[in-house]
Formats: sequence, structure tokens, C-alpha cells
Amino acid sequence: MCRFKRRGLLMTNRICVLVAAATLTVAFGQTPVSSTGWLINGGSLIDPSTLRSDFAAALQKLGSRMTTTSNATTVVVGSVTDENGTRPAKITVQAPGYLRYEEPGTLRVLTFNGSSFQSAAGQLTLDDTRVIESLLAEFPDDIFLQLATGGNLRRVGGHFRTDNGKTPNYSGPYWTLYAYYPPARAGLASGQALQQSLFVAIDEQAWLLSEIRVMNQSTASAKVVETQFNNWSQQAGQWYPGQIVRLENGQQVLSFQTDTGSTGAASPTSIFQP
Repeated sequence: MCRFKRRGLLMTNRICVLVAAATLTVAFGQTPVSSTGWLINGGSLIDPSTLRSDFAAALQKLGSRMTTTSNATTVVVGSVTDENGTRPAKITVQAPGYLRYEEPGTLRVLTFNGSSFQSAAGQLTLDDTRVIESLLAEFPDDIFLQLATGGNLRRVGGHFRTDNGKTPNYSGPYWTLYAYYPPARAGLASGQALQQSLFVAIDEQAWLLSEIRVMNQSTASAKVVETQFNNWSQQAGQWYPGQIVRLENGQQVLSFQTDTGSTGAASPTSIFQP
């Protein structure tokens, strides 16, 4: 459900969409992120000093992934659930921005090779697009990789609450919200994954990513897409979301349940071809 409350202002449903759209209009084009992010190892890893301090702190809390050659790749293994049922699945994110999703035991493989999204099956479907957006482009590690390349970032505000504003003795969570638009990439059109206007919500207590929100205004009725990161847990000093949920206008259409997460050295880029 699209709902925020901050200092007496409730943003919910259509009101949230309208306010968010107005915020985006003001936010993007202001406060540019440093575009000198790729300074380590020949331009393939994140230099935290090029991130604004609050995101540098969030990256450090995550486990400082994508900053050294020994942790240039993140692999999360678990299961995906959608209208077709539940199946094993695996997500791989590698600096400086390679992406791969696969369902072991099947022919389904989705990749981003640095310039385009591709499917081993050929043409991308709606279900593929949902996975590409919520499980690849908006995966926390890839958000930091995008921030490191530049774009426009603006802090919207802090201490947003996530209920309807009527919960007695509300104790959290509270969010700090940012508006972000990534830099243009050759071969990707505006509105595609990696080229979308985003709201980024960070939990103020854990300082881990809580949600990515996209306002799709290409239709008469704006569609609100939320990717939520829940049940974070630590494995070998690194934090991984235990569950990723995609909502469209408040309805769940996709989820990923994490079993294990790991980091390691970069894999051959050939695996990011379908």
C-alpha cells in the first residue's frame, strides 16, 4: 500500500502518487551525485568516498560489498514465487553492474551484460520485466552501483512512518526518503529498468534499504510499484534481505525468499550473457 506519514502529513493511495509525482519533478535535476564513482581497480569497484555520507554509511552497514576485488560479486540463492508457483532461483550482482537471474533446472536465464537486458528464451515477457526490475536493477547492491556512477539524488526528508498515521504508540519503522534518477545509459530507454525515477527508503534504525518505489505515469492511472526488502539477516559479516516482495498498486505479484547469500571475487563476464 502506498502510504507515508511525516509530521502530520499523510500520503496515501492517489494522494501519495500525486505528491510523489510533484516531488519527482522538483527532485530530479537537483543535487547531482558525484560522477567520479569508478576510481578503484581501473574503474570497476565502488569508492565509498564518492558517495554522499549517508549512503556511504549504508554501504558500510551492508558489509562494504563491491569495494574490493574479494567482494566484487554478490550471489543470493533462494526461491521465487509468482502466479506460476514457487521455484528455486539465484541472483548474481557483480561490479561494475553485471546482473544475472536464473532458475536452476530450467532454461530461464535473464542477464544484463552492461548494455542490455536479455533472456535466454528470446523476447522479454511481463514476468521477466518484473524480475529484472525488482530482483536485479533494484537489488540493494545494484542501487549502490548505480549511485556510484552518478545521476541526480535528493534527500526528500526523514522520519517518515509507514502506517496510516493512526497506530497508538507507533514505535517504527521510520524511513529517510531519497529521490534518485540514474544517469543515461546508451541502449536503454527512459522508463526501462536502470533508467527509472526511484524513491529510495532507508530504515533509520538499521540503516538498511527498506523499499524502492517507482511511479509509472505512462498510463492515465499512475501505477505504483514497490519493491520491499524485509527480514534482513547477517551471514559471514554481510547483510542480505531475507525476503524481497514486489507490489503493483498494493497487490503482491512477485516474491523472493533468501536461503543463502555470499560474496566473492568477480566471475567471468561470459556468465552475464544469456
